[in-house]
Amino acid sequence: MRKIITEIKWRGLILNKTNGLSYILNRKVSMYSGFDPTYSSLHIGNLMSIILSIHFKNYGHKVLFLLGTSTSLIGDPSGKKGERSLIKRHDLCLYYRQIRQQLFKFSNQFNIPILNNNWNNKIKLIDFSRKIGKCFSINYMLNKDSVKKRLRSISFTEFTYPLLQAYDFYYLYQKQQCVLQIGGSDQWGNITCGIELIKNKTQTKVHGLTHPLLTKSDGTKFGKTDNGDNIWLDPKLTSPYKFYQFWINRSDVQAKQLIKIFTFSNKRAIYKLITLHDRAPCLRILQRKIAKATTILVHSKNTFTDIYHLNNLLFNPKITNLNTYFRPKDFFLLKQYIPCKTIRLNSTPLKVKILDLLILDNFICQSKTEVLRKMKVNSLLLNMKTFFSDYVITKKDLIDHHFIIIKKGKKNFYLLYFK
Repeated sequence: MRKIITEIKWRGLILNKTNGLSYILNRKVSMYSGFDPTYSSLHIGNLMSIILSIHFKNYGHKVLFLLGTSTSLIGDPSGKKGERSLIKRHDLCLYYRQIRQQLFKFSNQFNIPILNNNWNNKIKLIDFSRKIGKCFSINYMLNKDSVKKRLRSISFTEFTYPLLQAYDFYYLYQKQQCVLQIGGSDQWGNITCGIELIKNKTQTKVHGLTHPLLTKSDGTKFGKTDNGDNIWLDPKLTSPYKFYQFWINRSDVQAKQLIKIFTFSNKRAIYKLITLHDRAPCLRILQRKIAKATTILVHSKNTFTDIYHLNNLLFNPKITNLNTYFRPKDFFLLKQYIPCKTIRLNSTPLKVKILDLLILDNFICQSKTEVLRKMKVNSLLLNMKTFFSDYVITKKDLIDHHFIIIKKGKKNFYLLYFK
């Protein structure tokens, strides 16, 4: 059992851990990872916690997923620059169902039960203050990073969040014999609150482990309430094609780290892939491996097969005639996986200025100025060909009598469906 620490350490999945954790993992233990449904979907930052949980499960430990419905009503101050907006209970019910459905895919495949921390709803304020609040000094709480960084602005509501999460750990220790909580590095303060509470109430030492945070291009963490350029697990928020392309477009340096975190290939196989990649970086062997593994894990093998086929179509440099290159079933996949806009035609012949088409509803470009700027550097293609600003779209431009493909930049594709 102890080998789990060696396994996840070389993968880069450990940032902090309590002393003695390696020793208790000599035997089978119960542990959990929590997810607050503060939005309608999990993101790839959450996927790291899920993958870490799966590693523990594969090594024989009992793993639980905890959905924090009650703690979501308070809001975790960790990693936040300002006060959260409180979630409406109606929205919380919706988010709970959606995220539970996402977790169920992993729960069902790896036999990981999903719990809900609605036990907090039964605690009375006076009882909570006496039984839980009494175990923490104000000085202890003020030394938490989530409090210290926002000392002048944090509300009492968010100030209580670490205590509520601590109570979750205490409850699961009593009811499920959980002796380990895992999470992202921003959860270390909350996890240690739980460790302190259990020590105070039972004189028992329990443990915590955190993994590094996955960060966005601007260096900030992926977060459910900071939408930005998040990569979501929900295919309605991030299409499976965009999800796949995210991994394909990682740098070589990133890929060498991510291949260890987001795949379950063993150490020997991964270092062999890194060696092959270094011999021919242009083939993007690592990026393709990560994209395949994550797309299958989050979506499905069939979805990956469809996207792989589309990718080979859209990025084939040998394209000459799209009418002979694309088959009708390919357009079905394109409509499903890349941004598509339906344009209804009247009975008059099709004649649309390309500039008007590209800024229609801001679907592809925001203004004619943007269109002209991108045209100068050949950053806009009509059916994979360059065009002039005065070009007029007619029926002869339609592929399979209905479609036009616009390529924007190096990797963004849009489908126009004339109906």
